[in-house]
This record gives sequence, C-alpha cells and structure tokens, in this order.
Amino acid sequence: MDKTTIKIENGLLRGTIIHSDEGYDYYAFKGVPYGKPPIGPLRFKDPVECENWSGVRDATKFGNVCVQFDIMMRKYLGSEDCLYLNVYTKDISPDNLKPVMVWIHGGAFLYDSGNDMHFGPDYLLRKDILLVTFNYRVGIMGFLCLDDEIAPGNQGLKDQAMVLKWIKKNIKYFGGDPDNVTIFGESVGAISAHYHAVSPMSKGLFHKIILQSGSAFNPGARVNDQKKFAYKICTFLGKYSQDSKQMFDLLSKTDALRLVQAQEHIRKSIAKFHAMVPFSPSIDNKSKNPFLPIPVEEAAANGIDVPAIIGYNSREGICYPNNFKAFSKESFSYLDRNFDKTFNPRILELLKSYNLKPKDIRELYFNDEKICLDNCHIYADMGGDLQFVEGIHKAIRIQVQKKSSPTYLYKFSYDDEISTSKSILSLEIPGACHFDEIEYLFNGEFRKLGGFQSLRKGTPGYKVMENLTNLWSNFAIYGDPTPAFLEQKCIKWKTVDDTRNFTCMNINKELKLEIIPNIEEKYKAVSSKIN
Repeated sequence: MDKTTIKIENGLLRGTIIHSDEGYDYYAFKGVPYGKPPIGPLRFKDPVECENWSGVRDATKFGNVCVQFDIMMRKYLGSEDCLYLNVYTKDISPDNLKPVMVWIHGGAFLYDSGNDMHFGPDYLLRKDILLVTFNYRVGIMGFLCLDDEIAPGNQGLKDQAMVLKWIKKNIKYFGGDPDNVTIFGESVGAISAHYHAVSPMSKGLFHKIILQSGSAFNPGARVNDQKKFAYKICTFLGKYSQDSKQMFDLLSKTDALRLVQAQEHIRKSIAKFHAMVPFSPSIDNKSKNPFLPIPVEEAAANGIDVPAIIGYNSREGICYPNNFKAFSKESFSYLDRNFDKTFNPRILELLKSYNLKPKDIRELYFNDEKICLDNCHIYADMGGDLQFVEGIHKAIRIQVQKKSSPTYLYKFSYDDEISTSKSILSLEIPGACHFDEIEYLFNGEFRKLGGFQSLRKGTPGYKVMENLTNLWSNFAIYGDPTPAFLEQKCIKWKTVDDTRNFTCMNINKELKLEIIPNIEEKYKAVSSKIN
C-alpha cells in the first residue's frame, strides 16, 4: 500500500496529500462513512454502524452534506445519505500517536457540515494534533421529537456520539491517540459538546472539552414542546392530525427536501421577531437507548468532569438584530414600540428564573432611552448577554462550585477591520461577532469564494491565529493551554476559582488576563432591587 492508503476496521481507505496555505503537506481522508445512510426505515432512527466494504474506498472527496437550507447560498441542498467524517493529519505513523481534536460544527441545529467550506484544517495542523470533522443530521431529520417511543428525538446528537465511538475504534490507524481526545465546537456545536459532557452515551469517549460561544444552559439549547412544530409541518403538508403515528407516517414518506422546505416555512414564522429554531435537543427518556434521559439542568448540575475551556466573543449579539432583516431607523423604531415581542419563550423563561420581566431588562440596558439606530450596540449587548453569556457564566459558576475539573474562561475580543461575518451581514458595530473566532482556527473555502485572502504572516490577524491555535492545541495536548514547561512568550492562563468574579483570558493580538463579573450577579441585583 502507498502512504495514502490505510486499513481501518471497515476496510481500506485511499486518501490524498494536500499542500496547505501554510506551506506544509498533510494527509486528508474525506467522506469516510461512520454510519449507514439513514434512509428509508432508518429515517428519524438512531444511527447504525456502517458495514464493511471490499476493495479500496475512495476518501479523496467530501461526502454529501446533510439535507438542509443553506442560509449563505439561499438554496436547499444535501442528502439523507450524509453520515461522513474527515480526518486530517501531518503524520499517519502509528509509532507516535497524536492528540485528537474533534470539531462539532454549529449552525442552529439546522445547517452546515464538517466540510472545508468553513472548516479547513490549515491553521490547526500547524500544531502536533490530528483533526476530525464530520456531518450529523440537522433540523427535522436530526431532531424530530414526538415525545414518545416512535420518535424520541436527539438523532443528531446520537450521530455525534457514534463519531466518538468510531474514533475510539479507528483513529489509531490514522496515527491518532484514542486515549487523548478533545471535543470542541462553536455555538450549537458547543451546546452539543456540553450535552456530551453530561450524557451517559458519551461517557469515557473524550477527555477534554472546549465550548466556544455556547452551553447547554443557553436558551437556544432546546425548544419546548417540539411536537407542536411537527404538527405545524404536517399541517403545511396538508395533513391535519396530532396523532403521533399518523404524523410519523407522513413525515417518513415525504421527500426530504420537501420536509426542509416546510421546516424553513415554520422557522420563518416563529423567528419573525427573535432567534428561535423548531427542532433541537430534547429529553429522550422514551427511547430504548436515550442520549439525555433527564432534564439538562439536572444532568449538568454536577458540572463537566473533564478539563474545560469555555468562553465567548466580546459582542456576540451583533448578529442578534439581524433577525430584524436590516439595520434601519424603521426597524429599530418598530423594535422600540414592540420590545416585548423580541423575546422568545425560552428567553422569557430565563427572565422568569430571575423574577424579571422584559421591561426590567429594557430599563437595565437602555434606562429611559428610546431604542434606535444610534444605540443599536446596546441592543446587541443585551441580545448577546441573554442568548449566550448568561448560560456560559452559569456553566462556569457550576464548575467552580462543584470543583469539577480545571476550567479556563476566555473572551475573544479581536475586531478585525475585515470581519467576514459582519461583511456578509453588512454590519458596522464594533466588537467580535458571533462566529468571528472561527476564522482564526480554520481556513475555510468560503473566505476565498467571498474574495477574502488567507491570513498572511506578519499581520495582526495572523498573530491572533497563532495565539488562538497555540492555546487550543496546548490544551488538547497537555490539558493546560499555557503549560509552564513550554518556553512561551505569554502569560499563564489561570483557572477560574471564584463564583462571582471570573479570571478570564482576553484573546486578541496580545493575551491579557483580566477579572470579569459573573453576569448572573447583575441580574440578581436588578431582581433584588425591584422585588
């Protein structure tokens, strides 16, 4: 066999050697199946391990993305046959097993994939790690929940767990260490990773975790009463029944792209004023093989029992006002008059847990000011705090209280003059937007398609990329982002050890350790003042 052909448990794979933008060569094995195609009777079911194959399987091209509505290209695409993963490494020698980093993509549980459109490996593979990316079922195909044994939900999370099991059995053949696995993800990828940290199904399958801009405590981590959204889709398709079996039969027989079209119609109707998705993780205790048998608040109450990096970007909520289609005087005037409508049911639940109402939040952030284009950055801060920061701080606080494992908090604050996210959305608010840090971990093809160059040595952006990939890879290798025995020109990143004031690494062109207050305390103080 040549160097690009290896044998795994299922058979032979032929990969390829790619010359990176960073000037080195690496091995890429793309489109490797980890589960049977979830088609026909396997639609909406738990994933099934893929069968062995004869001959040499081509692993030089990415597998199908899962069926979805691509919000960037504004079109429906993908296939139900989509359970594929990708392995990248500079060295496939089994004599020197490398730490494994497993990326879980975001995308609101509705879209995206593990392909290199957003997640090219060039930056991370500068370090001595092996990278795995993968697809998992999204939207109704991955998270249909009828709250019964017919469709208990969480198929997409079980896909992810199957990837971790595949890695346990096969990654050694690529030169990866199955006993040194770090899972990391952004947005709902981070939410997914947090779910794995508290799920009995994923126990022992990974050893470190990085949560970027998401936790299982965030409002977007789950949706109440998902069965009603399945009913709405059936109604859209012309079937008026709330009987689980009848709904399941209709959804099982309907063309997959047609289902996603119906899903997009429902999503738009419920997201008119706020960010909300119809299908996401749920309690699946009706399943014979549950992923999350108890409420996540209960499951996560004891914290994450592996070393963790958890954090967010300095102005996550910049994308939040984009739910109003555009930054305009008219849109913010409407927002000012209809403020309460901007809060989805999960946000209202969050406020209720602090004994707060929307008017209290408005007073906290805006005082007596009208909401307008001139202070839209305040609205972005409010949205980011409620959608992301509060749930992340809650996770950090639990880590400290339970003394679960070493936990590091970060804030990514680099605000490039050319932010791809803000450029696409035509936004000019200062601060690091949701998704902005991704450009300093991965060299995605979408940058090239959008006319953006890869990061160039000697630029501030390249320095940020070096900082971020150094910290992440050190953590994956050693369990410590700034190990003392490495001769590094950076400060020591200390773990969080207080529940009210958090030690935090501010990641920018330079690294800076600072203390930030737990936002839970701010909301509690407001509640105490008015109640």
